[in-house]
Amino acid sequence: MEMAQTDFDELLARIKKLEGQNRFRRKAGLLIALALGLLLTATVTAQEKPQKLSLHVMTIEARTFILKDASGTVRGRMTVDDGEAELELYDTTGKVTWSTGLAAHY
Repeated sequence: MEMAQTDFDELLARIKKLEGQNRFRRKAGLLIALALGLLLTATVTAQEKPQKLSLHVMTIEARTFILKDASGTVRGRMTVDDGEAELELYDTTGKVTWSTGLAAHY
């Protein structure tokens, strides 16, 4: 009879220990899940906000600058051709509507 009570007490102690470990693991898992959720939310939020582009360039050099509208249609061109600077503006069909060049393309 005494042996059965000892076995019961040992089992009860083991169960209490396992329950304590189980509570700890559940709390740790919950904290890890919350941390990952917060990290994911912060990452998605950061990607949704547009990044401001800050340029502090003093000089930009090129032979040609092309101006395009939102659909990608070329609407203007500034270039240096044969030593002469030229600025052309185009309508929606691509026809030159204004030009500073000597040989206008009207």
